[in-house]
Amino acid sequence: MLKLIWQSELAAAADSGYRIVSEESLNPLGYFLLGMVYYSISTQFRTDRYLDSVTWNLDRAIELAKMQVDTDGAPAESYFLLGSAYGCRALYRSMHGGWWGAFRDGHHSCVNLEEAYRNDSSLTDALMGIGAYHYWKSAKSKSITWLPFVGDKREKGLAELRRAIDAQGMMSPNAYRALLPIYYHEKRYEDALLLSDTLAAAGLFDTNCQLHAIRCLIELEKWDRAEELLLEVRVKWEASPYADSCSFSELQLLQAQILAGSGHVSRARTLLKNLLQLKDACDHDAYFQDTRSRANKVLRQLSWNPENTSITDKIVLATFDGPSVS
Repeated sequence: MLKLIWQSELAAAADSGYRIVSEESLNPLGYFLLGMVYYSISTQFRTDRYLDSVTWNLDRAIELAKMQVDTDGAPAESYFLLGSAYGCRALYRSMHGGWWGAFRDGHHSCVNLEEAYRNDSSLTDALMGIGAYHYWKSAKSKSITWLPFVGDKREKGLAELRRAIDAQGMMSPNAYRALLPIYYHEKRYEDALLLSDTLAAAGLFDTNCQLHAIRCLIELEKWDRAEELLLEVRVKWEASPYADSCSFSELQLLQAQILAGSGHVSRARTLLKNLLQLKDACDHDAYFQDTRSRANKVLRQLSWNPENTSITDKIVLATFDGPSVS
């Protein structure tokens, strides 16, 4: 079923999850998989339409998995599932402004995944979540790393992710994709694009990955390729039942950045102003709020025009930064 999610066969993946829940209502696996499906839909199409489905299924998976690990002699797989569910909920909470809840869930995720790996060293898939936690905790806490209990574990996290990839386990494809937002965060744009090519060849290049690639292309001023990839995403979203009118605001923002970088500043401003007019209709959506915040930054940068400052210098300042993984 995870393969269905990673290949964007989301309806089939959801059917599989509901079948597990129907047949085994106390098995946390079915709820976790459904939470993953709806989380993937949310990140691929930047929509909060499925917020209740994500949170309810992940909450239920965590509740049932905690009952399993509280039993004497619980298998490593139970800790792995609990840690994975906490990890997915941490990612979702981070997008919805609940950073303390996200850090707490991330900690619980890491503790349970480490316990799973300690009990069964063949569970190398646990390294994917452990590595992601170590990297993003350090990356998001960099302003307080001088405190004795907050160290910089970004390199450790990257090494753990690469070990998960090399092990070629069930989660290896997701570990590969987890590197994409990390490379973007570290401004390793060329590395991110090389990784994008690898993911595309393997059939793992979903629209969330494509959006990261477009942002990298914008940073590298590769306007034509960014425009081409943006069109691919637009066609997919228009044909999908999951994207809504608020989703498309992200494509408007990226289009405006491409236009501005290509010298069409007036058209870019118009597009951004139209996007910001969606506030009343879409501001209930956390993904739109994120897009609107970055659109405001781009518009301010385009309105500020000191001497000897290029358009590109200004538009790349409004960057996307987050560990969203489908």
